[in-house]
Formats: sequence, C-alpha cells, structure tokens
Amino acid sequence: GRDRIVRQVLTGAGFSESATFAFLEKDASTPFLEPHTEAAAIANPLSEKFAVLRPSLLPGLVDACAHNRRRERKDIRLFEAGSRFTSDGEGRAVAFVWSGAADAPHWSAPSRNVDFFDVKGVVDGICDAVGIAPEFAPAQVGFLVPGQAAELRAPGITTALGVVGKLVPAIVEARG
Repeated sequence: GRDRIVRQVLTGAGFSESATFAFLEKDASTPFLEPHTEAAAIANPLSEKFAVLRPSLLPGLVDACAHNRRRERKDIRLFEAGSRFTSDGEGRAVAFVWSGAADAPHWSAPSRNVDFFDVKGVVDGICDAVGIAPEFAPAQVGFLVPGQAAELRAPGITTALGVVGKLVPAIVEARG
C-alpha cells in the first residue's frame, strides 16, 4: 500500500533505500527521543552498540550518511521505511536524509547545496502520492536547527504527521 507508494516517490526523486539496525547505542538515540522519555532498553544486548531500540529512523540514516561521507561521497540521498519504538509502542515511519548537491552536476551552471525547500518538495510529492494535503508550520524540535524546522500536519488530524528540517550540527558532528 502506502509503503510501496512512498518508496516509488523517493526512488523517483533519486533516493536509495537503506536498511539500518533497529538496535542502537543509547547515545545515538538520545537526541531523537520524545521529551521526558527514555529509549526502550534491550534486556540482554550483544554489546553497548545495540543497547536500545531506535526511537526514530534518523540515527541509522545519519550513520549511513556518515559512512558514505568517509568514503568521499558528498552527494547522498538515503531513505528508510521501517519500525520505530516510542512511548506509544512500535510504529511504522519513513525518514530520509539528503546531503550535498540539490541537483545533478551540469556544465552550464554550478550545483547548489540542498536546502529546506528541496526537502519540502520531496515531502509534498509523498503527500500528494498518498492523498494528503500537507500543511507546514514552524516547529521546535530538539534535533533540528531552530528556525529551520517545520511540522507536517494534515487537515482534520490533530497530531503531527512528521517533521522536516536541518539536523543540528552537533548531532552530525557527533556521528561523524
């Protein structure tokens, strides 16, 4: 259903699908936790690298992005659709990371770095494909840069569908 449609939109926009672990180290999960909550701990983890269940798909995607950057890949577009574990229990989510150029290199003009509006355009495309009329409102999210974050809502739905924005540089630097 919707997972397939979302995958088609993201791959059509030039993103590659990633599959990351549902287990994380506690420090990697902390910035992505809901306020006043803790990550779901694994009772008997194999190591501290796999101590908690991911509260978001973003920590794994950020690490995958860092892995690619260490191999001198500058322009990265990755997404994942999978499970995340919050205070409400297990749920499905989709997330993507985009780093580097917003467009393919061309001889007639220099490329420019991806910005908020490029990302918003991808989210608009996903919403259009699944029949949602998105509304964006400024948001304060701990892992996103203040003033460069928006909450995604749909008419008639009281809870936010998601967030869009630029990751806080400290998180990016901490993950390499």
